[in-house]
Amino acid sequence: MTYMMPITIRTASLAEVNVLNGIVPHNLYSKPLFHLFGQSFYFTNHVLMLLLSAGLMLAIFPAMARRMKTKPVPTGFRNFFEALLVFLQRDTFEPMLGKWAAVFTPYLWTVFFFILFADLFGMLPIDELIQLFNAVFGTHIPEFWGGATGDLTVTATLAVCTFVTLHISGLMEFIRTARQPHGHSAHSDHGSHESQSTAASLSPRSWPVAAVVGIAKYLKHIVPPGVPWVIWPLMFMLELMGTFVKPLALCMRLFAVMMSGPLVVAVLVSIIFSFSGYFIRTVTGVPVILFGTAFEALHLLEAFLQAYIFTLLSAAYIAEAVSAEH
Repeated sequence: MTYMMPITIRTASLAEVNVLNGIVPHNLYSKPLFHLFGQSFYFTNHVLMLLLSAGLMLAIFPAMARRMKTKPVPTGFRNFFEALLVFLQRDTFEPMLGKWAAVFTPYLWTVFFFILFADLFGMLPIDELIQLFNAVFGTHIPEFWGGATGDLTVTATLAVCTFVTLHISGLMEFIRTARQPHGHSAHSDHGSHESQSTAASLSPRSWPVAAVVGIAKYLKHIVPPGVPWVIWPLMFMLELMGTFVKPLALCMRLFAVMMSGPLVVAVLVSIIFSFSGYFIRTVTGVPVILFGTAFEALHLLEAFLQAYIFTLLSAAYIAEAVSAEH
């Protein structure tokens, strides 16, 4: 008589998969990397995503630059990336920044592709597949993937980078303008005394004086021209607050949109399991899966769109900061 050994197979369902797990930072290493201001900083899944995004950029763009020297005509993926680079430079940065486009284009390119790659990495369902694999086979593979741009600290850091860049660039431009000599050299042939006074007027300001004048003009330039002096102090306070609201808007927009994707998917999946019975779950699951697939396609478009919006607004803020003509 042959006895069959019972085989217990652990089945898994979508209810066991936490689709929000990727946007929550979790430590990949138990010991902190370093301590700062009494806080411990760990190597998290989001740090890994940022490193992967930076590594992918270092793998693609230096190789593209080297290949352009030997083969100027782009092909394949190089054609795709070069089209994006040219579009951003010619149709976005140059019209907004003018003569400053060549200065800030490398920074803005870096911001765009860094956010784009982080967005796309976060959309890959690696964590969900690991959870499903663990549930089916009873393994304990650690979850290491995630969406870095769904982390508020990441988007805040990116916004701070733009905030520091635009204000330092604006201050340096106003200080440089304040140091330029005033007057014209057309009267230099009207006598030695007049030539000496003209030469004195053409000498540049010292750096300390130019710094004071430039900072004062930069703060004055925050308020739009033509504001009556009666309400000028109030407008100055409002515009000064606006300089801090701009990076906050950059931070919250990117964070909210990229976090909304997994959140909407979690709500859709929960609708299926809010019903009892396999038949009603199947009937409910089909439209939910179709709608979820369409939403993920839209979310893929949002990954490009949000990277572009962040870069576009950064360029607009920088152009406003360095425009010393106001």
